[in-house]
Amino acid sequence: MEDKKRTVLAAVIIVVVLAAVLYSFSLNLFAPTPELVLADPDATEGVEPSDAHSGSPGGLMVEVSTRTVQSLIASLTRYESYSRSVTVEYYAAGQLVGSVSAQVWVDGGWTRSDLTLPSGRVEHAIVGDGQIWLWYDRESAVYTGPAETAAADLLQRLPTYEDVLALDKSSITAAGYVERDGLPCIYVEAGPTQLGYVERYWISEASGLLMASETEKDRELVYTMSSHEVVSPMEQAAGIFTLPDGAALYTPGE
Repeated sequence: MEDKKRTVLAAVIIVVVLAAVLYSFSLNLFAPTPELVLADPDATEGVEPSDAHSGSPGGLMVEVSTRTVQSLIASLTRYESYSRSVTVEYYAAGQLVGSVSAQVWVDGGWTRSDLTLPSGRVEHAIVGDGQIWLWYDRESAVYTGPAETAAADLLQRLPTYEDVLALDKSSITAAGYVERDGLPCIYVEAGPTQLGYVERYWISEASGLLMASETEKDRELVYTMSSHEVVSPMEQAAGIFTLPDGAALYTPGE
């Protein structure tokens, strides 16, 4: 009976994660965008970063181009401990149709995200040690099951590193060092795909984190993601990796 319960819970968690991912990208079937500000196209081939030692592997200056950008991104290392806020917006027919915001804490391979949905409902998730725990405000039920490495990003409605690294090299149309919101970033643009989508990514050299992302179709914006207030090491929050029943899954620093 216990095995059956665990099987049911695992199935539920898989459905929840898949539903989150499908919801995040289903709106890409519609689209439109207000005026879109792009990275400077003149800074896309072999442009040097503002600081030759800022985030480049081994402190060496590395030329970035459409041919080398995936290797450079693969060499980046994310902060091991950080907290930040993330905002994701969806557009259709030129109008903002929905947005979600998340507060995120990461430490020691564990991730906690509190995601505020368009309805105002808050989705809480903890991912660590190959497992996921998911619950909602004002509900006592906690769903748990196995989790892949990408689950923490997907629950925040974010693209993953794998999305960038999996791009066909021939689809990458621009790459370079640019500044985004005052931060030196590696910029990648790919597409349009057969379905007409163009994707853009800004990845921080210093933190290795995805700082912004945009998807457009037929020159109209359908998805944006932006990150704010990255603090490393993460801001301490008592019981951040604790379940509603008081069970501590992980304690930072221990």
